Amino acid sequence: MSVDLLEPARLWLLLVVAALGIVWFITLRWRRTATLRFTQVELLDQVAPRRPQWRRYVVAAIQLLGLTVAVVAIARPVDRGTEVLTSEGQILMLLDVSLSMDADDVDPNRLAAAQEAALEFIRAVDDGVEVGLISFSGTVAVEVAPTLDRGVIERAVEDLELAEATAIGEALAVGTELLVRSAPDPGDGSDDIAPGTMVLLSDGETTVGRLTSEGAAEAAEAGIPVYTIAFGTPDGEIVDPASGDVVPVPVSPADLQLVADATGGAAFEASTGSELADSYDEIRDSLGETLGDEIEIVEEQTWRWALAAFLLLALAWGLGLWWLRGMV
Repeated sequence: MSVDLLEPARLWLLLVVAALGIVWFITLRWRRTATLRFTQVELLDQVAPRRPQWRRYVVAAIQLLGLTVAVVAIARPVDRGTEVLTSEGQILMLLDVSLSMDADDVDPNRLAAAQEAALEFIRAVDDGVEVGLISFSGTVAVEVAPTLDRGVIERAVEDLELAEATAIGEALAVGTELLVRSAPDPGDGSDDIAPGTMVLLSDGETTVGRLTSEGAAEAAEAGIPVYTIAFGTPDGEIVDPASGDVVPVPVSPADLQLVADATGGAAFEASTGSELADSYDEIRDSLGETLGDEIEIVEEQTWRWALAAFLLLALAWGLGLWWLRGMV
């Protein structure tokens, strides 16, 4: 937060306060001169036996300070700061953990490379932005709801395990529901703010559950942009754990491009771990324009300064009555 003034031109009134201080000082000098000219010292002691001395300076200083604070209040001081829109500060990562992610066309394999890049992405996201994690294969699991606790989500990424089938459409639907449910109440004026953003990483296409296009339509209806990364190469292969046969699992970017186009996000393709990291960097840069936008918070502090001025002047008045009674 920083202090600023809405009407700084009104500070010219400080000249009036300064003038009052000068007049007070001149008056003191004049009284001192008049006292020295009073030749009947014994009579002076009877008229004013106890001069207030330093107390009068304290009272006058408090009065001048109170007037100074009052002038600042007239200039309308405000506190200016920034705040991150938490309603936009949510990123939900959707990571494919289907068996095809075991392909070693990316060193050491697709899943391990994806985990490493995801961890780097999470650590690079601004601290004020919540990040969540959904994993999907034939089923969808909400591993971590959007949170600021980076340790929790990093451990969840590291613990991901492979399973059969791919349900991209279902993952998009679950992610949409999660973000919408955690979004602010529309009644608070935030109905035009996106519930969040999803980052979808997969190497294939939907094999079970609702169609990819259906999941994308739900995200689009909720106003949630989805950034997709098609990860892998056309030469990917895995060994079928049931039959032992070698099964080709080429990357399929078409469906992911459809998702990005339908939701207003962007689609990326990565065939190596470094390209995947670069894709995440581009996504993070894009998210920086819409997620966690900083808005200026202006809080007027006039009443605080006016109250301080009132208290100071009241204190000076009270001290004047108590200390300076009987002053000539």
